[in-house]
Amino acid sequence: MGRLLVGACSLRFLDTFILITPFYVVMFAEHGLTPTQIAIALAAWSGTALVLEAPLGVLADRMDRRLLLAVAQLIRALGFVAWAVWPGFWGFLIGLVAWGVKSATLSGAFEALVFDDLKRRGQEPDYVRIFGRTQAARFAGVLAASLGAAALPNLSYAELSLWSAAAGLAAAASAYILPRAPVFAPRDRPAFLAHLVTGAREAASLPGVPGLLIFIAGMQAIVTGMADYWQIFALEVGLPRSGIALFMAALYGVGAITAMLAHRARGLSQMALALLFALAGLSVVAGAAVYQPWAIVLPMIYVALYWTAEVNADARFQHKLNPETRATVGSIKGFIMQAATLVLMLLFGLAAQVASYRWAFAAGGALAAAWGLSHAARGLRRPINA
Repeated sequence: MGRLLVGACSLRFLDTFILITPFYVVMFAEHGLTPTQIAIALAAWSGTALVLEAPLGVLADRMDRRLLLAVAQLIRALGFVAWAVWPGFWGFLIGLVAWGVKSATLSGAFEALVFDDLKRRGQEPDYVRIFGRTQAARFAGVLAASLGAAALPNLSYAELSLWSAAAGLAAAASAYILPRAPVFAPRDRPAFLAHLVTGAREAASLPGVPGLLIFIAGMQAIVTGMADYWQIFALEVGLPRSGIALFMAALYGVGAITAMLAHRARGLSQMALALLFALAGLSVVAGAAVYQPWAIVLPMIYVALYWTAEVNADARFQHKLNPETRATVGSIKGFIMQAATLVLMLLFGLAAQVASYRWAFAAGGALAAAWGLSHAARGLRRPINA
């Protein structure tokens, strides 16, 4: 398990050790993009992942997942180069499309590789703990990048983008630290579509899977739809550039600690996890209502509650899947998440354009609270972890 943990944590750390992370939406705004243009560019990331999610999930069940993970990192690195040499709407759009390719690959292949290696060793109950550690490494990468960016205030956006591309090269290399998980699906090309259909059927029919899939995908979509805008939140409540970077560092630091400790809440029911997400949404509403510098504490509460719910819900989801189609079903979850994220990103930008970013945050928080409460209410009628 040592190689698996080191490889998984290394990949997730380097995947997010991106120095431009605390500033890229602010960079878009400072280069003249309107809220609508920013929303369109971010939606391009989600739309790319949406189109590629399921096909790449099938590939991850049929070939070396490490190769897919490495190639995806290289593609995103080229996107960061585009930001450095072409800092405008189209350059930013190209970079986010490349990022979408990476996201679509990672969501299905990485989780499936980790779980199947544990299953091969007879250690699949450890998945929730290992998954939490990898999420902590992911947040540690963003934390380190944010602190690094805060300590280097004289670097231009172009320089930060090029250093981010270098991190992508290191992440690609780190994929080969991971053990080579078994390939379950047949390699013959005519079976590709049949494999996808089988995965879709299992996503809709395996006991307990549909409810968990919808809950997790919706939760992730709401959080992802707002995630890139926290930089704008910090800017609008009055933080300077270095303060924005430190705020993002604190936000992801809270996420890292929570993800690492989330396995301690494995005994919570699915209804309790849904209530945690509802409370997370209410904390965002409160932050939008206050909209003062000290309100940055409220998004941190939101992050802690979300990751407690997400890590434990995802672990239950993985335990219910068949190894032959694990990455495919995981990518179907990702497909649904990306479809919802695409819509929510566009709606967030539209709300900010028509009203303000403040009202957009309030609406996003209200949606999160409603999603959590609706699934908690469903749990009162019928357990959704059945």
